[in-house]
Amino acid sequence: MANPAPTLNIKVSGSPLKATITLAKFKGPLCLCIPNIAKLYPEGIVYAIIGDPEDPELKGADIAAGEWVLSSPAAEPEDGEYQQRQDLEVELSLAQLQWFKGRIVELRYQGTGESSLTTDSDPILLTII
Repeated sequence: MANPAPTLNIKVSGSPLKATITLAKFKGPLCLCIPNIAKLYPEGIVYAIIGDPEDPELKGADIAAGEWVLSSPAAEPEDGEYQQRQDLEVELSLAQLQWFKGRIVELRYQGTGESSLTTDSDPILLTII
């Protein structure tokens, strides 16, 4: 089962979700806000992708999906666990989007855990003009 689609800093509507970006007017970057209900690997990373999740055409910069939290304030450093961070946001730059000008692409975020397992979001069909 896929994670929910991200929210963007441009208008998204419809079913399936669609958005249009006009690069000549867009100041960039394109921000993908990951819903807090998304199930990611807390010890892993998350990033934006364009294309097929099995073989993306573009992978954006990754950020940590979680952080190490001690089990108590007085705990030893090894006594804790990874917990998923909230309010995660990943980006694609204007320069990265230029490569796809004139196309309709699938935009989503993808998380990867320590064992290289991935989890993907539902896509947004992004028209890049």
